[in-house]
Amino acid sequence: MDSAQLFTFATIAYLAAMVLYISYLVFRKEGVGKAASFTTYAGLALQTVALAMRWIESYQMGIGRAPLSNLYESLVFFTWCTVLIYVIVEWKYKIRAFGAFVMPVAFLALAFINVAGISTDISPLVPALKSNWLFYHVLLSFISYATFGVAFAVSLIYLLQDTDERGSSVNLFAALGIFALLVVLGYVLTASGMKVPFWIGLGVLAVAWFTYLVMKGALNKPLVYLFITLCSTLALGLLVFMGIDYLVFSMQGQPAGEGFRKHMFESTFISRSIPVVAVSWAALFSLFALIWSQGLRIKALLKQFMPAQDILDDLTYRLIAFGWPLFTAGGLVMGAIWANSAWGTYWGWDPKETWSLITWFIYSIYLHGRYVRGWRGTQTTIISLIGFLSVIFTYLGVNLVLSGLHSYGGMN
Repeated sequence: MDSAQLFTFATIAYLAAMVLYISYLVFRKEGVGKAASFTTYAGLALQTVALAMRWIESYQMGIGRAPLSNLYESLVFFTWCTVLIYVIVEWKYKIRAFGAFVMPVAFLALAFINVAGISTDISPLVPALKSNWLFYHVLLSFISYATFGVAFAVSLIYLLQDTDERGSSVNLFAALGIFALLVVLGYVLTASGMKVPFWIGLGVLAVAWFTYLVMKGALNKPLVYLFITLCSTLALGLLVFMGIDYLVFSMQGQPAGEGFRKHMFESTFISRSIPVVAVSWAALFSLFALIWSQGLRIKALLKQFMPAQDILDDLTYRLIAFGWPLFTAGGLVMGAIWANSAWGTYWGWDPKETWSLITWFIYSIYLHGRYVRGWRGTQTTIISLIGFLSVIFTYLGVNLVLSGLHSYGGMN
């Protein structure tokens, strides 16, 4: 038995744990909750052994490196860190309901490896990666990513618990109308060669909206509810449509790997068929409406399992306060030292470097707001959500969409 087989068993264990945690919320049976925890511990143990075996296998092949050097290994390690941190949180706070939010992330991350056809081969490092700084840089970065991920799940629960009403249906229709207008405008401007101005303008609008949410979110709960709905729709919807793209790509007889990366969303959002594009966006908007309409039911389901909101707020803070110095040291400082040894410069404004800096600023604002401004609750929790969206783009978006010095971590 090799490490790849053990990773497959761990994926199955995380799938079972995800189902059990959700069943625990629905049926409210303590026995189901204990089974979910035990299954999670078993999956973590399997994955720990698998990581050790892959490290040993690399030495047996004469390569001799830590299993942290490509997209496959980084996804596996990110998942391991996420589950480990969740297990610690569950043990300390005795709250199993968090597992219904964390374990789907762990399962989907490992399942994505198989769905996307990412190579599991152990290959020698390219010259730029042959440095001890790589190990420290990646190790600390992914521990911080995982910590921010668990903080994201807790933040979602906090904001959902903090919402008393979702507002009038007018809010939903207005949001869908604005999003539809931006989508049409995006296609028109892109076709006119104004893609960059559109994305810059969209970024300015997003920053303005986020700023308003942070400053006034505690007073405008329906708008915060729309923000939760948007985050959930993006997280779930993009995964679903990436899966559809992969299935279509495979049915056409195309090889997986880098080819899938280059043609992502060609069968849905950027299809040459206008009806296909329209149906894809209609499906995403329908998902948005469904999540918006059912969110308060989920809140009622979670209410009996969750601690007081101040405990959730404190837990989010503790996780970010733990992850921020790790990200600062590993993601930025050690990354800069490694970049200088590999490419002769500490900072080159590579896309991943730029987005790492953006992520660092977001979480710095969180800590600054809490320490200096005295922000609590809704304000800081929204920043936590925004921060993890930036983490996801820093980690996967840059590797899969943009090109740069870090593109070695692509689909292959």
